[in-house]
Amino acid sequence: MGNHKKRIAVVLAGAVAQGAFEAGAIRALVRADVEIVRIVAASSGALNGTVLAAGLRTRDAIAGAETLATLWRDHAEWNEVFHASLRDLLKRDGLSDQKRLLGLLREHVPPSQPDDPAPINLRLIVAALHGCTSSIGARPATTFESVRDFHTGDFATVEGLGGVFTAAVASSALPLVFAPVDLPGVGPCIDGGAVNNTPMKWALDGAIGAEVDAIVVVATSVEHRSDAADVTGFLPYVGHVVNMLIQERLYRDLRESEQLNAGLAALDDMVARGELSPAQREGVQRALGLAGRRVVDILTIRPLTQLPGTAFSGFFDASLRAEYLEAGYLRGLEVLGAAEREWRKAGQPDRAPAARSEEHGAPGEPRSAAASADDRAD
Repeated sequence: MGNHKKRIAVVLAGAVAQGAFEAGAIRALVRADVEIVRIVAASSGALNGTVLAAGLRTRDAIAGAETLATLWRDHAEWNEVFHASLRDLLKRDGLSDQKRLLGLLREHVPPSQPDDPAPINLRLIVAALHGCTSSIGARPATTFESVRDFHTGDFATVEGLGGVFTAAVASSALPLVFAPVDLPGVGPCIDGGAVNNTPMKWALDGAIGAEVDAIVVVATSVEHRSDAADVTGFLPYVGHVVNMLIQERLYRDLRESEQLNAGLAALDDMVARGELSPAQREGVQRALGLAGRRVVDILTIRPLTQLPGTAFSGFFDASLRAEYLEAGYLRGLEVLGAAEREWRKAGQPDRAPAARSEEHGAPGEPRSAAASADDRAD
């Protein structure tokens, strides 16, 4: 792939017990010829991302991924995850507190002091119940999305890891099931998936984002459904509405990201043809708020068919979790293998190749490397 490995930002969506699919995909990802420099995660993805980040820091990502797989395979039964809290029940905050989740993290992700810790940025999304002050233009505004930023040093001590773990269980505090978690400076927080289940926009900002060659999005929803969803009955109907809200956000984020890739690639082509100078291109990008941005590959690791069971079924069925793990691993190998072949063929280590425009409908839009992998598999 040239003189350096592709620098990757990994986006991990929420999936409740189907998060085991993500863990399987992570097992494939850490075996790919890439360098993971940032992890952005929400909901159960935040728990997966925390374990992955700890492994990356010690430069033994494969061991970290295997620890994560073991957690899902052997320690994700309902009685090892949920801990009924009478206090929270009386307050009507939720059925469970985070005692057991925190215990699993503390047991399997100890502080580490490697001689040469690898740099890693872990960004966890939480939904702040009291809101956070932001702005729309020059006007103050309230947002309920908060990003908790952690770096390699936070994994070195018990105190540092405590902050990581607290943010991770806050990000995965599914409303009404888990009680909200208080975070310093933010207040009570719930599942980050409630505000941004696939937080792609946080993958590319800042100095770290400027170094990213590709974004790998891992989610458990199917990109293209060929069958109608079952909406008969109250619970299936409510569940489908929730999935609609989550999946539509991912659909829009992926479309917008690939449209942005197409625009940046068009500017590169104009420079190559002499229609714009490099300085003029930079001026255009600054005017559009895209200073320093470049084309990045967008890879999606998602199941090709709907995963069996509900979001909670895996907590009661170890064989189902093992099925999710295997499905994620095989799908990850397929997508990443196709991407690596494409990168080697392109032979451009300093920038990722623009995806081709045959998927997602609109003229001139690039398609993801995952879509390319599907075509080659056919």
